[in-house]
Parts: sequence; C-alpha cells; structure tokens
Amino acid sequence: MAMHVTDLLTAGGVTNSSVPITKGMHRVTYRQAEAATKQLAAQLVQAFGPEELSRFRYAAIPRGGLIVLGMLSYVLDLKPDALMPPEPDVPLVVVDDSAYSGARFAQFLRTVANQEVIFAHLYSHPDLRAAILRQEPRVVACLAAHDLRDLAPERYPNAEDYAAWKARWQQRARQPVYWMGLPEMVIFPWSEPDRPAWNPATERVEENWWLTAPDRCLKNWVRLKVPPSGKAQPTLRSPDAVAFHFRDDEIMLCDLRTEQVYGLEGVAADMWRALAGYGDLEVAVEYLLSLYEVDEPRLRSDLQAFADELLAKGLLEWIDEPSNTE
Repeated sequence: MAMHVTDLLTAGGVTNSSVPITKGMHRVTYRQAEAATKQLAAQLVQAFGPEELSRFRYAAIPRGGLIVLGMLSYVLDLKPDALMPPEPDVPLVVVDDSAYSGARFAQFLRTVANQEVIFAHLYSHPDLRAAILRQEPRVVACLAAHDLRDLAPERYPNAEDYAAWKARWQQRARQPVYWMGLPEMVIFPWSEPDRPAWNPATERVEENWWLTAPDRCLKNWVRLKVPPSGKAQPTLRSPDAVAFHFRDDEIMLCDLRTEQVYGLEGVAADMWRALAGYGDLEVAVEYLLSLYEVDEPRLRSDLQAFADELLAKGLLEWIDEPSNTE
C-alpha cells in the first residue's frame, strides 16, 4: 500500500491539468441564499401582488431550485396546493438557484404546458433574462435577486478573439442556449456549478476543477462516492485553498496558495476520498476496510501516516472552528 503524495508537474496546454481559475467565482452561504430568496420574493410581490401570487402554481428546476423553492414557499407563505403539479390554465412560477445560459430552463419549459410562465431565480446575467423574454413568448417575466457580470469581454478584449471564442463554444454546446457568455459562477453550500473546459490535448469538453471542499458543498461531497455515515464526527477537512479534479483513475489536488499540483492513485486516492468525505479517521478506516482485504491495525497506521503527510503539505487541516456556511 503506497502511502505517499506524488508531485505532478503541470502538463503544458492541457486545460484541466493546469492551475484552476478562481476569478469570477462567487461563494454564497445559506444565510446569504436566504436573504437573496427574500429579495426574489419582494420582486415577485412587486410585479404581481400577493393576491395574484397566491393563485399561481410553483415548480422547481432540480436540484438547486428545490432548495430555493422550499425557502420561497415559506417567505411567500404559499399553501400546499400551490406546490402541486401545474395546471395549464394557471400561471406557473419556475424557480431555480442560478441561470447561466438558460439551457436547463429551456429543457424544463418543454415539459410544461402553461401559457404564462415566470422564471424566478437568485442569480443570472441581465442579458440572459432579456434573451429569454425575447425568445419565449410564454415567459411573461424573468426575475433574479442578483445580477452576474459577464467576464468574457475582460478575458477577450479583442473583438476577433471574442467572436472566435463565442463561435467555438456555440459549436461545442450540447443543446441550444439563450445566451452565450462567461458569467460569474455562484457556489452554493449545496452545489458548485459545472464549468466545462476544452482540453486541446484530447480535443473534447471535459470536467473542470472543483473549487469547494467536499464538506462545504453537498454536490462535491457526492462526487467522492463515499456512502453517508451517521457516525462521523469530523476533526479533519480539506482546506478551502485546495481544489480537486478527477482524471481517469487519478485524483488531482491543487494547492491554490502555491499553485502546486499533486496526483493520487489507487489506495492513496481512496484514502483521500475517505478523509475528505468523513473527516473522521475511524469512519474512514471502516469504509476502507469495506474496499480492501487488509489487516485493520496496519490500515489504521497507514491511514494515520497518510493523513499526517497531507497535513504537513497543507492538503488537509484540523477543524478548529465552525465552517463559514451560515
């Protein structure tokens, strides 16, 4: 059982092996999401009035929209029947946490027959909302609590480069989108958005780096593919400054403070998943014993040594205060 961290040099020109880009990532806590939901509710009340809103039906785009709709239903004091399956002759409010290109909304819109639809979400770019209103006659309002900036003009100040970038990604898009840009991305405690990256080495769109530690983002925790445990009492966690990425059977870690990239394979990768997922050495041992036929004292000793090495390199840290997710 190899219990060491292997340094990997950044592979030149391979997008997903380079140091992850963090500019334009906006982190939102549960408390901030709740405040944004209240702002969204205020916009709905201003646009339609409380009496009209009480007769509307409400639906969520899975999965982040379900969380926002839950909060919105309390803020607006919606009755249970407002959350029942939509009726075609009643206006439908479609709720989501964020919108970037509008692809998920377009897909959801094809599943409902309502002639009046309101798209209500927490974050989006104004140009996206305007494009949806232009292209979808059934959408009578498109509301967001907060605007996102488009970073594309900053990244591609040359008009020809910008046009070429836009054409490339329109060609690579798996389905039609309302608007093409590089909006700021919002990381919620429940989800970090997918940010597809073009890998020139493989000439395909691939998964990007994940910037939020698994214990601070439910979607990223699920990516580890460790079963939930009610016994875990975390004392360790992956630092905020460490991004991770999966490449074939390898787990890549990047320390954003030093821009050093590390690769973990085999047992080392499984140990990192267990430590990052549970933060509890004993629960991690129990999980690893379900994967490997190995002597328990030996496994516990190796795992402790591995954790100590990760701590020494700053790829793991002790939990000494509550995480800022409120």
